Amino acid sequence: MSIQVKEVKEQIRQRWNESAEEFDQCPGPGIHSEREKKAWQAILVNAVGGKQLKILDVGTGTGFIALLLAEYGHSVTGVDLAEEMLAQARDKAKRQKLKVKFQYGDADELPFEDNVFDAVINRHVFWTMSDPEKAAAEWARVLKPGGKLLIIDGDWNNFSSWKKIWKAVATITVGLTEGVDSSTKSHGLRDFEKELPLRSQKRPEADLRILRALGMKEAEMVRFKDPRAHGLLDNLKYGYYQRFVVTAIK
Repeated sequence: MSIQVKEVKEQIRQRWNESAEEFDQCPGPGIHSEREKKAWQAILVNAVGGKQLKILDVGTGTGFIALLLAEYGHSVTGVDLAEEMLAQARDKAKRQKLKVKFQYGDADELPFEDNVFDAVINRHVFWTMSDPEKAAAEWARVLKPGGKLLIIDGDWNNFSSWKKIWKAVATITVGLTEGVDSSTKSHGLRDFEKELPLRSQKRPEADLRILRALGMKEAEMVRFKDPRAHGLLDNLKYGYYQRFVVTAIK
């Protein structure tokens, strides 16, 4: 591992540790209504399927995806670099009386044997990878043959001109209505994010290209509406986000 990659990982770990306590209160990371929760559950059920599976949630954070999947009876393991995030996830699992295994783990050096999981999933993680090709290969490694890899993310940078205006207006509106300045109170990695490979690539096209190069089968993408975007005001605040689920089979 190069010194630069080590430094980036350490900055990522520190950033998420520092934001762990307030992470779920930010507009994007947490669930803030029953409607939003049901929308995410529908997305996951559609992506993962109804059969109970052994699932790995990479970059689990405070357990957003892992806990939703556990509610449906899946056997879920969540890994993350940030110890404080994992502490929050374990506390939430305890409060919700859900059985999820949360453990420390590096997204591109997973502490698991080959061919272990039926599905590997991550949300808002792939863009933070210093070497996305290596990370995707590692996720594929721990998948069983026929297992499914899922990437839930968004194209955060490639906006049309009118959507850039929409985003600027939305940032102001979020600040006025939620008391959050999303330009400064962000979970983004502003100081070094420009160095991350996927920040300069069009997505999800880049994701699909990486997975197909690994020999993954049936690589495809489905776009979906931000689960927060209901009603005129919330559509104004969140409707400009370009979200997608990329799936592929080992």
